[in-house]
Amino acid sequence: MALSRNSENYIIMSVIYIELNDFNYGEEGLSSSASTLMYELVKDNGGDRITPYIEDTVNLSLMHYGEIKEAYAPSLKDWKWERLPLLTQAILLMSYTRFHYIDKPAKAVIIDIAVNLAKQYIEEKQAKFINAILDSVLN
Repeated sequence: MALSRNSENYIIMSVIYIELNDFNYGEEGLSSSASTLMYELVKDNGGDRITPYIEDTVNLSLMHYGEIKEAYAPSLKDWKWERLPLLTQAILLMSYTRFHYIDKPAKAVIIDIAVNLAKQYIEEKQAKFINAILDSVLN
């Protein structure tokens, strides 16, 4: 069965979060644990295969981690990337990747997806922070 885009976004956010947590990001792309995790999350959400959207977004987010982190730096003002909660980092990474590397949907669509994920899995304050940062960075 095909996954909904919401399920795909949840899977992407989760895998990036785990990778950030385990410090398994970098030039090599996905670690073997990320591939296994993606497959397990796809199955748990009723899917039968890892879609190119999931794999590409996760892989590109991790491969371009340093570049994406730098793109956010000017907008963080009094914050440092390393001090942001990892789930916030994961949402910001996937949002930037989708906007710049995957399919360049409207900025409002990216922000809406990011804010909805943040409201579901993080506190309201972080959702507002993500909204403001994405509005500043996605151009």
